Amino acid sequence: RLYLVIDQAHIGQLALFFGLVPLTLVLLFIYLTTWLTYRLSRRAISPVIWLANEVQSWNPKNPDFSALAPDKVPPDIEGETLLLSEAIYGFGKRIGEFVERERNFTRDASHELRTPLTVIKMASEVLLSDAELDDYGRRNVQRIARSARDMEALIEAFLLIARESENALPADDFAVNTVVRDEMERAEALIGDKPVALKLEENAQFCLHAPSKVVAVLIGNLIRNAVSYTDEGEVRVAVNLGEIVVEDTGVGMSEEDLKQIFQPFFRAQHGRRGGHGVGLTIVKRLSDRFRWPIEFQSEAGKGTRVSVRFPEHAAVRCPGCAPAARG
Repeated sequence: RLYLVIDQAHIGQLALFFGLVPLTLVLLFIYLTTWLTYRLSRRAISPVIWLANEVQSWNPKNPDFSALAPDKVPPDIEGETLLLSEAIYGFGKRIGEFVERERNFTRDASHELRTPLTVIKMASEVLLSDAELDDYGRRNVQRIARSARDMEALIEAFLLIARESENALPADDFAVNTVVRDEMERAEALIGDKPVALKLEENAQFCLHAPSKVVAVLIGNLIRNAVSYTDEGEVRVAVNLGEIVVEDTGVGMSEEDLKQIFQPFFRAQHGRRGGHGVGLTIVKRLSDRFRWPIEFQSEAGKGTRVSVRFPEHAAVRCPGCAPAARG
């Protein structure tokens, strides 16, 4: 037999030196490595965190890019983050200049472009009141007056589209029927000597809470477009509950034309008329902006039917609305 005698004190020392001490050293090494890695990674991504916090604090409608100006960037921002902040600052500054120019244009155009048109309209009215003006001259003056009215409506539509949502016209409660009647009165001058009847059917009376000028531009463009493309027959405007329908017996459009009617400067090949080809584009942009669905139905040689729906009409009550007139 072989007997192995070990001192119990030595067992404790062995467990300490070969068990607890190595384990403590390993844990300490892992902790120190983790801490150093965290500090280094924190230092590496801190510029990105600063940049993200700056961007997050911006007002989306009016962001302040001045915090990213080169003289305001913290000194520890360097490398790719510095290049990114400089790029965002330059891009934001350029966008701000574009927005400022747009605001200046809409403000100046609202005054400078309307003033000569007003002079042209007033001069045309004076000429038309002259009893000595012959028929040839009267027809030409009437063409000038119509063109001035069309240009005024076109400028108004462009200004409405150019305005930002926060700078747009204020919304108010108004009767849509009144706006439709006013636009039909303006469209009567476009008929001239054509055998075209302009009819209004008020099957309902409803109101909206929206900029009335926007509705006037949208409906006015549809009515003028219908009158321009109708040589004989009728243009009928129906006011239903929450819907306006403009229907004509004009030249109509083919299926290929219907696919492109909202393209800028597009005009149907079989029925080119005067105009700039932007009326329906304006109508589409306004309907999309205010969420008023619009639908076109047309057939070549038989006419066109356009319907515009106003989903929010039921939410507004207009006490001043008169009873609907039929006919």
